[in-house]
Amino acid sequence: MVRDLTKGNPTKLIVMFAISMLASSLMSYVYSTTDSLMVSWYIDPDALGAISAAAPATDMIQGFAASVISGFSLLAGRIFGSGDIKRLRNMMANVVYLSAILVGVATLICTVFCRTFVNLMNTPAGFVDMATSYLFIILLAMPISAISWVCAGMFRALGDSKTPLLISAICGLLNVVFNAFFLGLLRTGIEGAAYGTVCATAVGSVMYLVFLKKRMSILLFGKEDAGISWPTVKTLLSNGIPLGVLNSVVSIGATILQIAVNGHGEDVVTGVSTGGRVLTIFWIFFQVFESSIIYFCAQNLGAGRVDRVRTGVRNTMFICWGLGAVCTAFALLFGKYIFMMFVGDNPEIISVAEQYLFTQIIFFPLMVTLCTWRGGLKGLGNTVPAVMCGIIELIARLVVSFFFADHLMVLFFAGPAAWIGASIFLAIQYPRTLKKMELAQQNQLTVEPGEQTLKPEETAAGN
Repeated sequence: MVRDLTKGNPTKLIVMFAISMLASSLMSYVYSTTDSLMVSWYIDPDALGAISAAAPATDMIQGFAASVISGFSLLAGRIFGSGDIKRLRNMMANVVYLSAILVGVATLICTVFCRTFVNLMNTPAGFVDMATSYLFIILLAMPISAISWVCAGMFRALGDSKTPLLISAICGLLNVVFNAFFLGLLRTGIEGAAYGTVCATAVGSVMYLVFLKKRMSILLFGKEDAGISWPTVKTLLSNGIPLGVLNSVVSIGATILQIAVNGHGEDVVTGVSTGGRVLTIFWIFFQVFESSIIYFCAQNLGAGRVDRVRTGVRNTMFICWGLGAVCTAFALLFGKYIFMMFVGDNPEIISVAEQYLFTQIIFFPLMVTLCTWRGGLKGLGNTVPAVMCGIIELIARLVVSFFFADHLMVLFFAGPAAWIGASIFLAIQYPRTLKKMELAQQNQLTVEPGEQTLKPEETAAGN
């Protein structure tokens, strides 16, 4: 159901919105982890390493398309906040057109050059064939995933985080069932893990379309709303492309780092992958709050309530700092036992996993600060500083990976170095952007006393 985030206690709204997203993400993680365990059990731990070795390439390719589409949904939040339903429906039609073109081109390019991507990752020779097979199937099914990306973004932009939660839970469970069928019963090898994921995604996409018709009829467009609006297309691209570039820049940094890690052999790759599995649990907390801030800020910007943005972002940061402390304690106490679930009692791999995890968790306060400020900038439509933030992260990872490729422990600090640089930059940019928005709001109310909202196109143009 549609939910207005421009009224009520900002902190409570963000937390409640985040809880649904958190539950969805945690369930997806549990099911994904179960899939990883099944890959390790039914095939061997090397298969898990093969998937992880190529993961940054997958994230970079799919992440670009998904992030651009996510940027489209930010405009939906602002238009909804302004109350212009007719423009909202026309925007939805244009989102469909742009998404189809984007994903179609990306799928064609990625499937043709799939093996090239795997080789460019400096993937260990023993992993190349398995990684290519898995990656090809996942990328070929990108149009199916795109339906879910569009619908999930639009639902959340209009304040509904519960429907994505429900669909995510069902798809996650189906993913495990399908993987058990392909891996355990049919013994299809690593391709079976990809087949299971694609089948579950297809079911989710169908569910989204059904719920879109039943619960989000406000987005359904008819012939009168289906025309191409070039101003809308321009605004959508100005919101989406910077976020896609941001994701790609961050992913390129992760890819470069993974290439350096891959050069240390299969045990190290598997160890870093295993440590990353635990680390992902904690990233989920910070990322869902970042996403909640984005949609909260987008709606309130459309409604001209920049004052609520300041309160919401500040209080969310305090909450996430507390969560970061809890996550750190959990990792120190139970991390080793989780590692053993994946690789058994393998001291070499577990040692690498522990070293990698520890070097990341001690910098959680920086990661929290980065996520909250970055979410605020995205929601306010000021995506250029967010992209610059990503470039800073890329440079940090590139420098560490290039000069210290042979020193594994130093490589582990590439991520924290990126967070330090990005956080310093955002400490300057976020307050400046917020102040600019507040002044724009004051001028709008002074010049046009009858107007109570900022026009989204004017706000976007000002950025």
